[in-house]
Amino acid sequence: MIVKLATVLSIVLLLFGLALRAKIADLGYLVREWRLGLGAFVAMFVCVPVAAFLLARFLDLQQPVAIALIAMALSPLPPILPGKQLKAGGEAGYVTGLMVGASLLSLVVAPLGVWVAAHLFDVDVSVAPSALVKPLLISVFAPIALGLLAAPLLGKSVPRVSEICTRAGTILLLLVVLAFLVLLGPPMWKLVGDGTLLVFAAVAIVGLVAGTLLGGPNPGDRSALALAASARHPGVALAIAVHTMPNVPLMPAAVVLSLIVSIVLSFPYLRMVGRKQGDGGGAAATPPS
Repeated sequence: MIVKLATVLSIVLLLFGLALRAKIADLGYLVREWRLGLGAFVAMFVCVPVAAFLLARFLDLQQPVAIALIAMALSPLPPILPGKQLKAGGEAGYVTGLMVGASLLSLVVAPLGVWVAAHLFDVDVSVAPSALVKPLLISVFAPIALGLLAAPLLGKSVPRVSEICTRAGTILLLLVVLAFLVLLGPPMWKLVGDGTLLVFAAVAIVGLVAGTLLGGPNPGDRSALALAASARHPGVALAIAVHTMPNVPLMPAAVVLSLIVSIVLSFPYLRMVGRKQGDGGGAAATPPS
């Protein structure tokens, strides 16, 4: 229970810090820039789910692993990535719009994808959008709304408060990751060595490539979409997984392991992006973190 609360608090702090620097107009950024929005939709909710479905269908994966793989592919981007996306050169409006747009789309895409998965694996399950609203409301919409409302009240203190929230959220998140490794270490270890890591890595790489190709003309936005497509919201994925296979220890372990693999792969990607920016690759200026 403590780890769960710490996870939520870390995410809320990180997104609140991001929203302090955003604008209300950013919420509809990908609607106004519909070409960017279409590219983001295809990268996140077509390319990655198709890769996950194909791997789950044609490889001999354990059922909890296959369902976790699909659940992560159908979830929106995790709220722990905006800082990385901004450092990769993504515009604040694009990153905020991506967070909100992907979260709203997942309310439609996830139940439809679960219906397909149920027929694929002959599992009697369905996920209503209401089951996904709570994790998205708490970890995405609420902190963004609070940040947008608080920014005018804080005035010149916004940069300082944003920095404090971001640092506190990052530190707390690192502690949460360590706690998950301790609590879920044994079941996660059972997934090492049977090809599960390679499957998770393959889907994450598909997301990185799709985001890079479909992120539009701004190199920073392409990097932001690549990071968004490669890693997904563990809270939403767990909500899907619990409705599919409740009380299966391997399920949360597989979800967390998938997230860890995608985050680990993001580091060399960010280094590559950084080198291109250093060589004059034309990426957008990096906002202060």
